[in-house]
Amino acid sequence: MDIVGRDQPDQELTIEFDRKQCIWKFQKAETELWKQPPNPLLEAINEFLTEEVQEWEGTATELLKQLPDMQLSANVLSRRLNVVNSQLLNDYGIFYDNKRGHERKIILKRLEQKE
Repeated sequence: MDIVGRDQPDQELTIEFDRKQCIWKFQKAETELWKQPPNPLLEAINEFLTEEVQEWEGTATELLKQLPDMQLSANVLSRRLNVVNSQLLNDYGIFYDNKRGHERKIILKRLEQKE
């Protein structure tokens, strides 16, 4: 039996039906949580910001030049960063901002030391 819910951890229970007593009997429980695989974009940004380069500011096109393995267009990069900005901050300690003006600028700043 698989148990999935918003307010509880995912679980898999193994149960067996006892025909003599006409009841279900618990056998074992597996509660290993599923972990989301690392996001290649966030990993690349984490590697880009080092001890020497803890802040960066530029356009999405300029950022793509710094991340050569990312096969994205500039507008897709900006949209993806807007979606994952809280994960970038929570998981990697990197602040992201997107300044709008004559030319859109992306700001990246490492707030915590790299682990």
